[in-house]
Amino acid sequence: MTEPWQTFGDLALRTGQAPDKAHDKALAKARDELKGSLQGDSAFATVAANAALTPAETEALAVLAAAELAGLPPLTALELGRVATRLGADRHPAAPDGGLCRAALLSIGDGGSGGWAGALVRAAPLLVWWLLGETPRDPGLPDGAEDVAIAAQGDADLVLVAGPDRVRRLQAVIAALAAPRLLLTPPPESPAGWDAVVRYATVSGSGVVLELDGELTPYGRGRVDAAAHLPWAVTSAADLPVESLPRRPWRHLPVAPAQATAAEVEAVFGPAADRLPMLPTATQVQQVAELAPRFGDPARAVRWLAHGRLDRLATRIEPAATWDDLVLPPDRLTLVREVMIRQRQRRRVLTDWGLGRAAPTATIAMFAGQSGTGKTLAAEVVAGALELDLYQIDVSQLVSKYIGETEKNLGQVFDAAGSVPCVLFFDEADALFGKRSEVSDAHDRYANIEVAYLLQRLEQHNGIVVLASNLAANLDKAFARRIHVAVDFPMPGPAERRHIWDRCLPAPEHRGELDLDRLATYELSGGNIRNAALRAAFLAADEDSVVTMAVLTEALRREMIKLGRHVPA
Repeated sequence: MTEPWQTFGDLALRTGQAPDKAHDKALAKARDELKGSLQGDSAFATVAANAALTPAETEALAVLAAAELAGLPPLTALELGRVATRLGADRHPAAPDGGLCRAALLSIGDGGSGGWAGALVRAAPLLVWWLLGETPRDPGLPDGAEDVAIAAQGDADLVLVAGPDRVRRLQAVIAALAAPRLLLTPPPESPAGWDAVVRYATVSGSGVVLELDGELTPYGRGRVDAAAHLPWAVTSAADLPVESLPRRPWRHLPVAPAQATAAEVEAVFGPAADRLPMLPTATQVQQVAELAPRFGDPARAVRWLAHGRLDRLATRIEPAATWDDLVLPPDRLTLVREVMIRQRQRRRVLTDWGLGRAAPTATIAMFAGQSGTGKTLAAEVVAGALELDLYQIDVSQLVSKYIGETEKNLGQVFDAAGSVPCVLFFDEADALFGKRSEVSDAHDRYANIEVAYLLQRLEQHNGIVVLASNLAANLDKAFARRIHVAVDFPMPGPAERRHIWDRCLPAPEHRGELDLDRLATYELSGGNIRNAALRAAFLAADEDSVVTMAVLTEALRREMIKLGRHVPA
């Protein structure tokens, strides 16, 4: 059955210059039927209502769409204007500020030598598909654009939402915007991209949610202002400058705190919620909920979140060490455990007990001691106990001689780590967190700016940061005040060295008669002991033998030579 708009369009296209009473009567009847059909829910009626078209624009759209279905050559702008005039229109339907162009429902070609009058005007292909009952997405939409059907509907036409958490921003939009579905999209980069967004939102009846990383460009602001027939939301992590805001009336929406509520966390993590090593944001909880079915375990999904964001910026260490591998005096071991405790009990202390405003969101630890005393191992053990990955930061790759580059590099690390649960480990941290100098030149001034920037990012970070240094006295006092747990890693004594030797050597069936007490007399760090034990294992394996005292002594001799130390007899 032919749709009313198609019948009207076919008759309008055949309207001639000379009077034709029979044709005029049929056209008048078709016009009445078209007008009546606009009260229904047909695809054409829906698009006309969504685009807020005038009666003349609605009739012009019917003409152009009918021409497409009839396989007729496209009308020129001059021909379309004549048809519209004969239908009683008082302005050209393809006027740049008219409803059809505002909603991007037309495809207007280049008029060439004939100028604008010779430009070919067609109904946009997406519109034709939707009128035929198909509902494809516009191929010109920006990458990452997605459709979301929503249950709640508000009454706002244009809202501004700013906040650090994407889920919280979208929740505010859904509660306020007057739309049954949303098109979430980054801002288009070209006029054609903006056309695609406006056109698709118009035919699909969607509100548009622009998710900004920066400011709204003047062109984008103009498109938002012009397409007032659509509900819009402009969202960003921070409030936009006044000069980039839309000019028509808008409503600023408050957002809920980024931190997920207890009910949101428990809905995803179940009984494991109380053991979470972090205070997750609403976005993190949503991401885990989406990933958990693929992994079968929310804890694994939590760790996976970090991989894509941080693996390009730091070295990921999947923890394998346990508390049994960490050989420290009891008082130092208690302090290392405190790092884990602070992170594991954050939700109870900061949220349930209401101390969140009085305490920082980050857990910052300082591990100080000579190389090989177990600082990296301790960080790995803490990460493993919390079921998180450890990310070791190469400080030499972050520090730059170029002004502003160090802050940029650090910003990338903290931005990535702030959105996922993990442990950040800065080895030789005094290169970054060292004492600020007296300002004697521009270089000193910018070096001090870097330190101030680090202080700011540490205070804002939502996770664990471990700073490792060979000499804690080198750290800036401002950093020292922000450290929650400081652990001095001493060189191991004889008893600790014997235990480390025993832990690092192969299982008893791969050992000969070994004098561990004698080995423990040599003053070595745990790292040096591990090196010597591993070297002995390789030497023994090459001889198809167990690790003997002779092989172990040779391995120890080589390790001592490497250190420039006296070689045991």
